[in-house]
Amino acid sequence: MSNPFDGFLPRRYSLRRRLLLVSFGAFIVLVTLLAVGIYTYARTAANETYDLLLRGAAISMLERITMVPGGVEIDLPPSAFEILALNDRDRVFYRVVDDRGQTLTGDADLPGDWIERSERPLQDPIFFDSDYSGELVRFVVNGRLLPGMGRPRWVGVQVGQSRMARNAMQTDLMLKGIVPLAALSLAGIVIARMGIGLAMRPLVGIERDIREREPLDLEPLRAEPPREIEGLIAAINGFMSRLGQSRKQAETFIADVAHQTRTSLAMLQTHLDAADRGGTVDIVQLQRARDQVRRTIRMTNQLLSHAMVIHRGGLDMFASVDLRDVILRLLEESVRGDGADGIEFGVDLPPDKRPAMIEGDAIAIREALRNMIDNAIRHGPLDNEITIGLEPVHEADGSVTAYELSVEDRGPGVPAGEKDKVLERFYSAGAGGGSGIGLAIVAAVATSHAGRLELHDAVPGGLKCVMCLPVTQRVGLSS
Repeated sequence: MSNPFDGFLPRRYSLRRRLLLVSFGAFIVLVTLLAVGIYTYARTAANETYDLLLRGAAISMLERITMVPGGVEIDLPPSAFEILALNDRDRVFYRVVDDRGQTLTGDADLPGDWIERSERPLQDPIFFDSDYSGELVRFVVNGRLLPGMGRPRWVGVQVGQSRMARNAMQTDLMLKGIVPLAALSLAGIVIARMGIGLAMRPLVGIERDIREREPLDLEPLRAEPPREIEGLIAAINGFMSRLGQSRKQAETFIADVAHQTRTSLAMLQTHLDAADRGGTVDIVQLQRARDQVRRTIRMTNQLLSHAMVIHRGGLDMFASVDLRDVILRLLEESVRGDGADGIEFGVDLPPDKRPAMIEGDAIAIREALRNMIDNAIRHGPLDNEITIGLEPVHEADGSVTAYELSVEDRGPGVPAGEKDKVLERFYSAGAGGGSGIGLAIVAAVATSHAGRLELHDAVPGGLKCVMCLPVTQRVGLSS
Protein backbone atom coordinates (compact mmCIF):
# COMPACT_ATOMS: atom_id res chain seq x y z
CA MET A 1 0.00 0.00 0.00
CA SER A 2 1.47 3.34 -0.99
CA ASN A 3 2.20 6.04 1.60
CA PRO A 4 -0.03 9.11 1.03
CA PHE A 5 2.77 11.34 2.32
CA ASP A 6 5.35 10.13 -0.22
CA GLY A 7 4.36 12.87 -2.67
CA PHE A 8 5.08 15.57 -0.08
CA LEU A 9 8.16 14.20 1.66
CA PRO A 10 11.48 13.82 -0.18
CA ARG A 11 13.21 10.47 0.19
CA ARG A 12 16.10 12.06 2.07
CA TYR A 13 13.83 13.03 4.98
CA SER A 14 14.67 11.34 8.24
CA LEU A 15 12.28 8.94 9.87
CA ARG A 16 12.12 11.21 12.92
CA ARG A 17 11.08 14.18 10.79
CA ARG A 18 8.51 12.13 8.94
CA LEU A 19 6.96 10.89 12.20
CA LEU A 20 6.91 14.41 13.66
CA LEU A 21 5.33 15.85 10.54
CA VAL A 22 2.71 13.11 10.35
CA SER A 23 1.96 13.48 14.08
CA PHE A 24 1.70 17.26 13.76
CA GLY A 25 -0.62 16.91 10.77
CA ALA A 26 -2.79 14.45 12.69
CA PHE A 27 -2.96 16.88 15.63
CA ILE A 28 -3.94 19.75 13.32
CA VAL A 29 -6.75 17.70 11.80
CA LEU A 30 -7.92 16.54 15.23
CA VAL A 31 -7.81 20.05 16.72
CA THR A 32 -9.68 21.46 13.71
CA LEU A 33 -12.43 18.86 14.03
CA LEU A 34 -12.69 19.45 17.78
CA ALA A 35 -12.72 23.24 17.26
CA VAL A 36 -15.56 22.91 14.77
CA GLY A 37 -17.40 20.72 17.27
CA ILE A 38 -16.83 23.21 20.11
CA TYR A 39 -17.97 26.10 17.90
CA THR A 40 -21.15 24.23 16.95
CA TYR A 41 -21.82 23.30 20.56
CA ALA A 42 -21.23 26.86 21.82
CA ARG A 43 -23.49 28.38 19.16
CA THR A 44 -26.25 25.84 19.83
CA ALA A 45 -25.99 26.23 23.61
CA ALA A 46 -26.14 30.04 23.41
CA ASN A 47 -29.11 29.97 21.03
CA GLU A 48 -31.00 27.44 23.13
CA THR A 49 -30.42 29.43 26.33
CA TYR A 50 -31.55 32.78 24.94
CA ASP A 51 -34.29 31.18 22.84
CA LEU A 52 -35.82 30.00 26.11
CA LEU A 53 -35.82 33.60 27.35
CA LEU A 54 -37.36 34.82 24.10
CA ARG A 55 -40.08 32.20 24.23
CA GLY A 56 -40.73 32.91 27.93
CA ALA A 57 -41.20 36.59 27.16
CA ALA A 58 -43.57 35.78 24.27
CA ILE A 59 -45.64 33.43 26.44
CA SER A 60 -45.86 36.07 29.20
CA MET A 61 -47.12 38.60 26.67
CA LEU A 62 -49.66 36.16 25.21
CA GLU A 63 -51.09 35.41 28.63
CA ARG A 64 -51.97 39.12 29.08
CA ILE A 65 -53.92 39.36 25.82
CA THR A 66 -57.68 38.73 26.14
CA MET A 67 -60.89 39.13 24.20
CA VAL A 68 -63.36 41.81 25.38
CA PRO A 69 -66.68 42.91 23.84
CA GLY A 70 -64.93 45.81 22.19
CA GLY A 71 -62.16 43.66 20.64
CA VAL A 72 -58.71 42.56 21.79
CA GLU A 73 -57.33 43.93 25.04
CA ILE A 74 -53.52 43.98 25.39
CA ASP A 75 -51.84 44.47 28.75
CA LEU A 76 -48.13 43.82 28.27
CA PRO A 77 -46.38 42.81 31.52
CA PRO A 78 -43.14 44.65 32.38
CA SER A 79 -41.60 41.34 33.56
CA ALA A 80 -41.49 40.08 29.97
CA PHE A 81 -39.16 42.89 28.96
CA GLU A 82 -37.17 42.68 32.19
CA ILE A 83 -36.21 39.09 31.30
CA LEU A 84 -34.75 40.24 27.97
CA ALA A 85 -33.09 43.30 29.47
CA LEU A 86 -30.63 41.32 31.57
CA ASN A 87 -27.92 42.45 29.15
CA ASP A 88 -28.21 46.20 28.79
CA ARG A 89 -26.32 46.12 25.47
CA ASP A 90 -29.05 44.18 23.70
CA ARG A 91 -32.09 45.84 22.18
CA VAL A 92 -35.58 44.32 22.30
CA PHE A 93 -38.27 44.57 19.63
CA TYR A 94 -41.84 43.29 19.67
CA ARG A 95 -45.25 43.47 18.07
CA VAL A 96 -48.67 41.89 18.46
CA VAL A 97 -50.54 40.86 15.29
CA ASP A 98 -54.02 39.54 14.60
CA ASP A 99 -55.15 36.76 12.32
CA ARG A 100 -55.07 39.12 9.29
CA GLY A 101 -51.44 40.04 9.93
CA GLN A 102 -52.24 43.52 11.12
CA THR A 103 -50.05 44.95 13.85
CA LEU A 104 -52.12 45.69 16.95
CA THR A 105 -49.22 47.20 18.89
CA GLY A 106 -45.46 47.40 18.72
CA ASP A 107 -43.04 47.78 15.78
CA ALA A 108 -45.06 47.24 12.62
CA ASP A 109 -41.99 46.97 10.33
CA LEU A 110 -40.51 43.85 11.93
CA PRO A 111 -39.58 41.10 9.43
CA GLY A 112 -42.76 39.18 8.62
CA ASP A 113 -42.00 36.46 6.06
CA TRP A 114 -43.87 34.06 8.29
CA ILE A 115 -47.07 36.07 7.67
CA GLU A 116 -46.66 35.78 3.92
CA ARG A 117 -46.22 32.01 4.31
CA SER A 118 -49.45 31.93 6.38
CA GLU A 119 -47.66 30.28 9.29
CA ARG A 120 -49.62 30.76 12.53
CA PRO A 121 -47.80 28.96 15.35
CA LEU A 122 -49.66 27.92 18.48
CA GLN A 123 -47.81 25.69 20.94
CA ASP A 124 -44.64 25.34 18.82
CA PRO A 125 -42.92 28.70 18.23
CA ILE A 126 -41.02 29.81 15.11
CA PHE A 127 -37.41 31.01 15.59
CA PHE A 128 -35.40 32.79 12.89
CA ASP A 129 -32.59 35.32 12.42
CA SER A 130 -33.02 38.43 10.29
CA ASP A 131 -31.34 41.79 9.77
CA TYR A 132 -33.25 44.62 11.40
CA SER A 133 -32.31 48.12 12.45
CA GLY A 134 -28.75 47.66 11.21
CA GLU A 135 -27.87 44.43 13.03
CA LEU A 136 -28.68 40.75 13.15
CA VAL A 137 -31.66 40.05 15.41
CA ARG A 138 -33.03 36.77 16.73
CA PHE A 139 -36.84 36.57 16.55
CA VAL A 140 -39.50 34.27 17.96
CA VAL A 141 -43.15 34.09 16.88
CA ASN A 142 -45.71 32.44 19.14
CA GLY A 143 -49.51 32.52 19.11
CA ARG A 144 -52.71 31.42 20.78
CA LEU A 145 -56.46 31.24 20.14
CA LEU A 146 -58.51 33.75 22.12
CA PRO A 147 -61.95 32.47 23.10
CA GLY A 148 -64.84 34.94 22.59
CA MET A 149 -68.53 35.26 21.90
CA GLY A 150 -68.12 33.88 18.42
CA ARG A 151 -65.39 31.73 16.94
CA PRO A 152 -61.92 31.74 18.59
CA ARG A 153 -59.60 34.39 17.23
CA TRP A 154 -55.89 33.85 16.63
CA VAL A 155 -53.41 36.41 17.97
CA GLY A 156 -49.65 36.29 17.67
CA VAL A 157 -46.65 37.85 19.40
CA GLN A 158 -43.29 38.47 17.66
CA VAL A 159 -40.38 39.26 19.96
CA GLY A 160 -36.82 40.01 18.85
CA GLN A 161 -33.52 40.53 20.62
CA SER A 162 -30.14 41.57 19.26
CA ARG A 163 -27.38 38.91 19.51
CA MET A 164 -24.80 40.66 21.66
CA ALA A 165 -25.47 38.66 24.81
CA ARG A 166 -25.72 35.33 23.07
CA ASN A 167 -22.62 36.06 20.97
CA ALA A 168 -20.73 36.89 24.16
CA MET A 169 -21.90 33.63 25.70
CA GLN A 170 -20.91 31.73 22.55
CA THR A 171 -17.43 33.30 22.57
CA ASP A 172 -17.00 32.55 26.27
CA LEU A 173 -17.92 28.88 25.76
CA MET A 174 -15.58 28.59 22.79
CA LEU A 175 -12.66 30.10 24.67
CA LYS A 176 -13.25 27.86 27.68
CA GLY A 177 -13.23 24.86 25.34
CA ILE A 178 -10.53 25.77 22.82
CA VAL A 179 -7.89 27.14 25.22
CA PRO A 180 -7.63 23.86 27.20
CA LEU A 181 -7.80 21.99 23.90
CA ALA A 182 -4.90 24.02 22.48
CA ALA A 183 -2.89 23.46 25.66
CA LEU A 184 -3.68 19.74 25.53
CA SER A 185 -2.69 19.60 21.85
CA LEU A 186 0.60 21.38 22.54
CA ALA A 187 1.30 18.95 25.36
CA GLY A 188 0.40 16.09 23.02
CA ILE A 189 2.88 17.32 20.40
CA VAL A 190 5.62 17.61 23.05
CA ILE A 191 4.82 14.13 24.36
CA ALA A 192 4.72 12.75 20.81
CA ARG A 193 8.13 14.26 20.12
CA MET A 194 9.52 12.74 23.30
CA GLY A 195 7.91 9.42 22.41
CA ILE A 196 9.41 9.49 18.92
CA GLY A 197 12.78 10.26 20.46
CA LEU A 198 12.46 7.27 22.80
CA ALA A 199 11.28 5.07 19.90
CA MET A 200 14.29 6.15 17.82
CA ARG A 201 16.76 5.39 20.61
CA PRO A 202 17.09 1.68 19.65
CA LEU A 203 17.89 2.73 16.07
CA VAL A 204 20.62 5.04 17.37
CA GLY A 205 22.07 2.12 19.31
CA ILE A 206 21.98 -0.10 16.24
CA GLU A 207 23.66 2.62 14.17
CA ARG A 208 26.40 3.00 16.79
CA ASP A 209 26.90 -0.77 16.92
CA ILE A 210 27.41 -0.97 13.16
CA ARG A 211 29.57 2.17 12.94
CA GLU A 212 31.95 1.10 15.70
CA ARG A 213 32.48 -2.44 14.39
CA GLU A 214 35.71 -3.70 12.93
CA PRO A 215 35.61 -4.27 9.14
CA LEU A 216 35.68 -8.07 9.53
CA ASP A 217 33.18 -8.23 12.40
CA LEU A 218 30.06 -9.83 10.88
CA GLU A 219 28.49 -11.08 14.08
CA PRO A 220 24.68 -10.62 14.29
CA LEU A 221 23.35 -7.40 15.80
CA ARG A 222 22.60 -7.96 19.47
CA ALA A 223 20.04 -5.14 19.78
CA GLU A 224 16.44 -5.74 20.84
CA PRO A 225 14.58 -3.62 18.27
CA PRO A 226 10.90 -2.63 18.29
CA ARG A 227 8.56 -5.06 16.58
CA GLU A 228 8.13 -2.64 13.66
CA ILE A 229 11.80 -3.01 12.61
CA GLU A 230 12.39 -6.53 13.90
CA GLY A 231 12.10 -7.84 10.35
CA LEU A 232 14.68 -5.30 9.14
CA ILE A 233 17.17 -6.31 11.83
CA ALA A 234 16.57 -9.98 11.04
CA ALA A 235 17.22 -9.24 7.35
CA ILE A 236 20.46 -7.39 8.21
CA ASN A 237 21.61 -10.26 10.43
CA GLY A 238 20.75 -12.75 7.70
CA PHE A 239 22.67 -10.73 5.14
CA MET A 240 25.72 -10.50 7.42
CA SER A 241 25.52 -14.23 8.04
CA ARG A 242 25.49 -14.93 4.30
CA LEU A 243 28.27 -12.40 3.77
CA GLY A 244 30.35 -14.03 6.50
CA GLN A 245 29.78 -17.47 4.99
CA SER A 246 30.74 -16.15 1.56
CA ARG A 247 33.88 -14.55 2.99
CA LYS A 248 34.88 -17.78 4.72
CA GLN A 249 34.33 -19.72 1.50
CA ALA A 250 36.41 -17.18 -0.43
CA GLU A 251 39.19 -17.31 2.16
CA THR A 252 39.20 -21.10 2.11
CA PHE A 253 39.13 -21.17 -1.68
CA ILE A 254 41.98 -18.65 -1.97
CA ALA A 255 44.06 -20.54 0.62
CA ASP A 256 43.51 -23.83 -1.21
CA VAL A 257 44.33 -22.26 -4.58
CA ALA A 258 47.49 -20.68 -3.21
CA HIS A 259 48.61 -23.96 -1.66
CA GLN A 260 47.90 -26.04 -4.77
CA THR A 261 49.51 -23.49 -7.07
CA ARG A 262 52.66 -23.28 -4.95
CA THR A 263 52.85 -27.08 -4.75
CA SER A 264 52.41 -27.51 -8.49
CA LEU A 265 54.98 -24.83 -9.36
CA ALA A 266 57.44 -26.27 -6.81
CA MET A 267 57.10 -29.72 -8.41
CA LEU A 268 57.57 -28.16 -11.84
CA GLN A 269 60.72 -26.42 -10.63
CA THR A 270 62.00 -29.69 -9.18
CA HIS A 271 61.49 -31.57 -12.45
CA LEU A 272 63.19 -28.81 -14.45
CA ASP A 273 66.17 -28.73 -12.09
CA ALA A 274 66.45 -32.53 -12.28
CA ALA A 275 66.26 -32.44 -16.08
CA ASP A 276 69.35 -30.18 -16.31
CA ARG A 277 72.28 -31.93 -14.60
CA GLY A 278 75.78 -31.04 -15.50
CA GLY A 279 74.81 -29.54 -18.86
CA THR A 280 72.99 -32.67 -20.05
CA VAL A 281 69.22 -33.05 -20.53
CA ASP A 282 67.40 -35.81 -18.68
CA ILE A 283 64.60 -36.82 -21.05
CA VAL A 284 62.61 -38.57 -18.33
CA GLN A 285 62.66 -35.54 -16.02
CA LEU A 286 61.86 -33.26 -18.93
CA GLN A 287 58.80 -35.35 -19.75
CA ARG A 288 57.76 -35.20 -16.12
CA ALA A 289 58.10 -31.42 -16.22
CA ARG A 290 55.90 -31.29 -19.31
CA ASP A 291 53.28 -33.46 -17.61
CA GLN A 292 53.41 -31.18 -14.59
CA VAL A 293 52.86 -28.13 -16.82
CA ARG A 294 49.80 -29.80 -18.32
CA ARG A 295 48.46 -30.65 -14.88
CA THR A 296 49.07 -27.09 -13.71
CA ILE A 297 47.27 -25.66 -16.73
CA ARG A 298 44.38 -28.06 -16.22
CA MET A 299 44.18 -27.25 -12.52
CA THR A 300 44.22 -23.51 -13.26
CA ASN A 301 41.42 -23.87 -15.80
CA GLN A 302 39.36 -25.92 -13.36
CA LEU A 303 39.96 -23.41 -10.58
CA LEU A 304 38.70 -20.63 -12.83
CA SER A 305 35.75 -22.81 -13.78
CA HIS A 306 34.99 -23.50 -10.12
CA ALA A 307 35.18 -19.79 -9.28
CA MET A 308 32.81 -19.05 -12.19
CA VAL A 309 30.32 -21.66 -10.95
CA ILE A 310 30.41 -20.26 -7.40
CA HIS A 311 29.94 -16.72 -8.73
CA ARG A 312 27.01 -17.64 -10.97
CA GLY A 313 25.42 -19.67 -8.20
CA GLY A 314 24.85 -16.48 -6.17
CA LEU A 315 23.22 -14.59 -9.05
CA ASP A 316 19.83 -14.83 -10.74
CA MET A 317 20.98 -16.71 -13.84
CA PHE A 318 18.17 -19.24 -14.06
CA ALA A 319 16.21 -19.75 -17.27
CA SER A 320 14.59 -22.59 -19.18
CA VAL A 321 17.17 -25.26 -20.07
CA ASP A 322 16.68 -28.33 -22.29
CA LEU A 323 18.89 -31.05 -20.77
CA ARG A 324 18.51 -33.21 -23.88
CA ASP A 325 20.04 -30.45 -26.00
CA VAL A 326 22.88 -29.93 -23.48
CA ILE A 327 23.74 -33.66 -23.58
CA LEU A 328 23.76 -33.90 -27.39
CA ARG A 329 25.97 -30.82 -27.80
CA LEU A 330 28.50 -31.99 -25.20
CA LEU A 331 28.52 -35.51 -26.65
CA GLU A 332 29.60 -34.13 -30.02
CA GLU A 333 32.25 -31.98 -28.33
CA SER A 334 33.59 -34.90 -26.26
CA VAL A 335 33.86 -37.29 -29.22
CA ARG A 336 36.09 -34.77 -31.00
CA GLY A 337 38.11 -33.82 -27.90
CA ASP A 338 41.56 -34.85 -26.77
CA GLY A 339 41.90 -38.28 -25.20
CA ALA A 340 38.71 -39.62 -26.83
CA ASP A 341 40.50 -41.95 -29.25
CA GLY A 342 39.45 -45.54 -28.71
CA ILE A 343 36.61 -44.60 -26.33
CA GLU A 344 33.09 -45.69 -27.18
CA PHE A 345 30.45 -43.08 -26.31
CA GLY A 346 26.76 -43.79 -25.91
CA VAL A 347 23.61 -41.99 -24.80
CA ASP A 348 20.58 -43.23 -22.94
CA LEU A 349 17.78 -40.67 -23.40
CA PRO A 350 14.02 -40.95 -22.77
CA PRO A 351 12.33 -42.54 -25.81
CA ASP A 352 9.57 -39.91 -26.13
CA LYS A 353 12.05 -37.39 -27.66
CA ARG A 354 10.32 -34.53 -25.85
CA PRO A 355 12.49 -31.70 -24.46
CA ALA A 356 13.65 -32.27 -20.89
CA MET A 357 13.03 -28.74 -19.57
CA ILE A 358 14.11 -27.44 -16.16
CA GLU A 359 14.71 -24.01 -14.64
CA GLY A 360 18.45 -23.60 -14.22
CA ASP A 361 21.74 -22.07 -15.32
CA ALA A 362 22.61 -23.56 -18.71
CA ILE A 363 26.29 -22.54 -18.54
CA ALA A 364 26.81 -24.04 -15.08
CA ILE A 365 24.99 -27.28 -16.00
CA ARG A 366 27.07 -27.60 -19.18
CA GLU A 367 30.27 -27.06 -17.17
CA ALA A 368 29.22 -29.71 -14.65
CA LEU A 369 28.44 -32.27 -17.36
CA ARG A 370 31.74 -31.48 -19.10
CA ASN A 371 33.63 -32.23 -15.88
CA MET A 372 31.69 -35.47 -15.39
CA ILE A 373 32.64 -36.62 -18.88
CA ASP A 374 36.25 -35.42 -18.48
CA ASN A 375 36.51 -37.30 -15.18
CA ALA A 376 35.28 -40.49 -16.88
CA ILE A 377 37.80 -40.08 -19.73
CA ARG A 378 40.80 -39.42 -17.49
CA HIS A 379 40.17 -42.19 -14.99
CA GLY A 380 39.00 -44.88 -17.42
CA PRO A 381 40.98 -47.40 -19.54
CA LEU A 382 41.99 -46.80 -23.15
CA ASP A 383 39.08 -48.89 -24.38
CA ASN A 384 36.67 -47.15 -22.07
CA GLU A 385 32.91 -47.13 -22.61
CA ILE A 386 31.16 -43.93 -21.50
CA THR A 387 27.37 -43.65 -21.39
CA ILE A 388 25.59 -40.34 -20.84
CA GLY A 389 22.11 -40.87 -19.48
CA LEU A 390 19.01 -38.82 -18.75
CA GLU A 391 16.11 -40.20 -16.71
CA PRO A 392 13.01 -38.35 -15.46
CA VAL A 393 11.88 -38.67 -11.84
CA HIS A 394 8.10 -39.05 -11.62
CA GLU A 395 5.63 -38.36 -8.84
CA ALA A 396 2.73 -40.71 -8.08
CA ASP A 397 0.47 -38.69 -10.39
CA GLY A 398 2.90 -39.07 -13.30
CA SER A 399 4.29 -35.53 -13.25
CA VAL A 400 8.03 -35.01 -13.70
CA THR A 401 9.64 -33.36 -10.66
CA ALA A 402 13.34 -33.81 -11.51
CA TYR A 403 15.82 -35.25 -14.02
CA GLU A 404 18.79 -37.47 -13.24
CA LEU A 405 21.76 -36.61 -15.45
CA SER A 406 24.35 -39.40 -15.32
CA VAL A 407 27.75 -40.34 -16.75
CA GLU A 408 28.84 -44.01 -16.50
CA ASP A 409 32.31 -45.38 -17.32
CA ARG A 410 34.22 -48.66 -17.16
CA GLY A 411 37.11 -47.35 -15.11
CA PRO A 412 38.43 -48.53 -11.74
CA GLY A 413 35.66 -46.70 -9.87
CA VAL A 414 35.93 -45.14 -6.42
CA PRO A 415 36.20 -47.14 -3.20
CA ALA A 416 33.10 -46.95 -0.99
CA GLY A 417 34.96 -45.14 1.80
CA GLU A 418 36.13 -42.37 -0.53
CA LYS A 419 32.92 -41.57 -2.43
CA ASP A 420 32.16 -38.60 -0.15
CA LYS A 421 35.77 -37.40 0.00
CA VAL A 422 36.24 -37.13 -3.77
CA LEU A 423 33.51 -34.46 -3.82
CA GLU A 424 35.78 -32.19 -1.80
CA ARG A 425 38.14 -29.76 -3.48
CA PHE A 426 41.69 -31.04 -4.27
CA TYR A 427 40.99 -34.58 -3.11
CA SER A 428 41.91 -37.16 -5.73
CA ALA A 429 41.38 -40.91 -5.34
CA GLY A 430 43.86 -43.42 -6.67
CA ALA A 431 46.99 -42.72 -8.65
CA GLY A 432 45.40 -41.01 -11.61
CA GLY A 433 46.96 -37.66 -10.83
CA GLY A 434 43.72 -35.69 -11.08
CA SER A 435 43.39 -32.18 -9.74
CA GLY A 436 40.54 -33.09 -7.40
CA ILE A 437 38.38 -30.19 -8.60
CA GLY A 438 36.16 -31.70 -11.30
CA LEU A 439 33.65 -33.47 -9.06
CA ALA A 440 33.73 -30.52 -6.62
CA ILE A 441 32.49 -28.34 -9.50
CA VAL A 442 29.68 -30.82 -10.24
CA ALA A 443 28.69 -30.90 -6.57
CA ALA A 444 28.61 -27.07 -6.44
CA VAL A 445 26.35 -26.90 -9.50
CA ALA A 446 24.00 -29.53 -8.07
CA THR A 447 23.78 -27.62 -4.79
CA SER A 448 23.08 -24.30 -6.55
CA HIS A 449 20.11 -25.97 -8.29
CA ALA A 450 18.76 -27.49 -5.03
CA GLY A 451 19.79 -30.88 -6.36
CA ARG A 452 22.30 -33.51 -5.34
CA LEU A 453 25.30 -35.43 -6.67
CA GLU A 454 25.61 -39.15 -6.04
CA LEU A 455 28.35 -41.67 -6.92
CA HIS A 456 27.39 -45.32 -7.55
CA ASP A 457 29.27 -48.42 -8.62
CA ALA A 458 28.54 -49.29 -12.24
CA VAL A 459 27.71 -52.80 -13.43
CA PRO A 460 29.80 -54.82 -14.25
CA GLY A 461 32.44 -52.28 -13.18
CA GLY A 462 33.29 -48.62 -13.15
CA LEU A 463 31.70 -45.49 -11.73
CA LYS A 464 28.27 -43.96 -12.33
CA CYS A 465 28.09 -40.26 -11.48
CA VAL A 466 24.46 -39.06 -11.09
CA MET A 467 23.42 -35.41 -10.78
CA CYS A 468 19.73 -34.94 -9.87
CA LEU A 469 18.26 -31.55 -10.85
CA PRO A 470 14.73 -30.47 -9.80
CA VAL A 471 12.50 -29.08 -12.52
CA THR A 472 11.50 -25.76 -10.96
CA GLN A 473 13.00 -25.26 -7.47
CA ARG A 474 15.41 -22.33 -7.26
CA VAL A 475 17.81 -21.53 -4.43
CA GLY A 476 21.14 -19.78 -4.18
CA LEU A 477 24.49 -21.53 -3.92
CA SER A 478 25.40 -22.46 -0.38
CA SER A 479 28.54 -24.49 -0.87
